[in-house]
Amino acid sequence: MTLCGPGLADQEVRDVRFGVDVSTTRVVIETSEPAEFRAFTLDGLADRLVVDMPSSRWSVANLASGEGVGHGLVDAFRFFDNSASSSRVVFELEHPAVIVNQFVLDPATPGGNHRLVIDVERSSSDSFQSASGFEHTRADSLDSLIAERVEAVYVPPQRERRVVVVDPGHGGRDPGSIGLHGTQEADIALEAARELRRQLEATGRYEVLLTRDRDVYPSWEQRVGVMAESRADLFISLHSDSSQNSGVRGAAVYTLNDRAENRARQRAREGANHTSHADVNNILVELELREKRNQSSAFAEVLLEHLDSAGPLLANPHRQANLFVLLDSRVPAVLVEMGFLTNRADHGNLTSASYRRRQMTSIVRGIDDYFANRGDEMFADRETIALPAR
Repeated sequence: MTLCGPGLADQEVRDVRFGVDVSTTRVVIETSEPAEFRAFTLDGLADRLVVDMPSSRWSVANLASGEGVGHGLVDAFRFFDNSASSSRVVFELEHPAVIVNQFVLDPATPGGNHRLVIDVERSSSDSFQSASGFEHTRADSLDSLIAERVEAVYVPPQRERRVVVVDPGHGGRDPGSIGLHGTQEADIALEAARELRRQLEATGRYEVLLTRDRDVYPSWEQRVGVMAESRADLFISLHSDSSQNSGVRGAAVYTLNDRAENRARQRAREGANHTSHADVNNILVELELREKRNQSSAFAEVLLEHLDSAGPLLANPHRQANLFVLLDSRVPAVLVEMGFLTNRADHGNLTSASYRRRQMTSIVRGIDDYFANRGDEMFADRETIALPAR
């Protein structure tokens, strides 16, 4: 089916709205001109409904980014140019669903918008999978598409040692949080990073790269660049926290939240060059992001099990935030808040060399367990590292 036609250079998407009725959700895309479209579902990633249409401009009020929140069976949606001649809206589904109707409607009033209408109905996973398909390649499935086109899920190269990038937060013109007695977060993070590097390298299993090894301020892009250029296996950013409430204390581990993942998605799409096809590139970016988020969360949970043995944890210690330094779409990454410089007990720990050794040992053990849990043969016969005495 040819999606583009004459006279559509000024086509606009003017609204996206939803109607919900028990097990069915109606998706309505309003356009300035009549348009042919194609709707289908995709599995193998997050479940999603995909709508392809002729090349269009996004002109939805209050949604300049091309992203929005769904309703009913739709969690969220986003718009992008699929190729030089077509545009696409992808709707992430909160539950498997099948398309039961799709049609176009003329404007309800003179001068109104044309409407592309798709009805999706809640279904079983089996029904969803049998009805879903990716129609832009001769490959029989998404898996064969990936095998045919490109390494889709990020796999670092085979090498003798795993590469870990350690990022001491702040530095230079940015001292970070200021604690008791004028202690600067940037100094605490750098000392911790050096200790973590020392312990990781002592195992013989790791090559460790620091984003800074002195009191300078690398930009966020430079920090992420170290991770990307080295094709790292893991990224850890070290920080210490502050609070107006001096009673708050404990360590925490952060991974990307939904807003940050959308930023990571946009950055990745802008630089995606897996293939010459934009739609394939976008799917591969989704695979990378999904794998990164899964692995980052798995690492965070393992890491917290060990950090708990080194010292106190903040309530609900696995947290999510919109953190630029974690935005690479591929490498599993976490940000560790080691404690609060504004709390007297935490401040004493963070400025203590013996406590620092203990806390970094717990991180090393977490890293070891993460790779062992992934089935990395290098870690099958590792010796368990004992925590230094309190």
